[in-house]
Amino acid sequence: MQNRQPYNIKNILIGYNFIQILVNAFIVYEAIYVYFSNSNWVCIDTTEKDLLADARKHYYYLKLVDCVETVFFIIRKKYQQASFLHIYHHTGIVMAAFLGFRYDFGDTILVIGGLNSLTHVLMYVYYLMSAIDSRWSKYTTIKKGLTILQIVQLNMILFLLTAAKFIPGCKSVPPYSLFFWILQNVFMINLFVRFYIRSYVNNKKSDSKKN
Repeated sequence: MQNRQPYNIKNILIGYNFIQILVNAFIVYEAIYVYFSNSNWVCIDTTEKDLLADARKHYYYLKLVDCVETVFFIIRKKYQQASFLHIYHHTGIVMAAFLGFRYDFGDTILVIGGLNSLTHVLMYVYYLMSAIDSRWSKYTTIKKGLTILQIVQLNMILFLLTAAKFIPGCKSVPPYSLFFWILQNVFMINLFVRFYIRSYVNNKKSDSKKN
């Protein structure tokens, strides 16, 4: 295992990333449709319950498929990419998607999935371009921007969840759902901010000292 050469799965990665773009874009479409069928843009209580149920299911299955990326890292011997952030991000979101699919986490859950999928559309476009031409993987500015986008997305979700609780009579976010998502998102924001500082702030300081 240690002496073997990394597998070349370029064509698999191209196909995988392309499919991810399409599926995530479809979930964004579902989220937008449900969101604009709602009369209140913060307290989400849609009449499109069947579409909401389907979208929850689609999102859960997609998050299960996402876990194959860890396998890709291992067979390509990109062990450093299978970090705690990566592992927790995937396992945590699978658990969250399952709970949202299995139990009633409120209608706001789809907007959370929509924001997450919109971020992933942009991420997988970058991954697709990197799989086609490895020079794209060297564009630090893009990777830095995607990390910032992840942090912004998580903060937007936190704002949406907490703002809904200040609307009298709003039941779009059950108390147990709110508690779970606040803990999950605060922890994820902490992980992404630490990754950003380590990768783009501290590294920049190290490079400047070398020069």
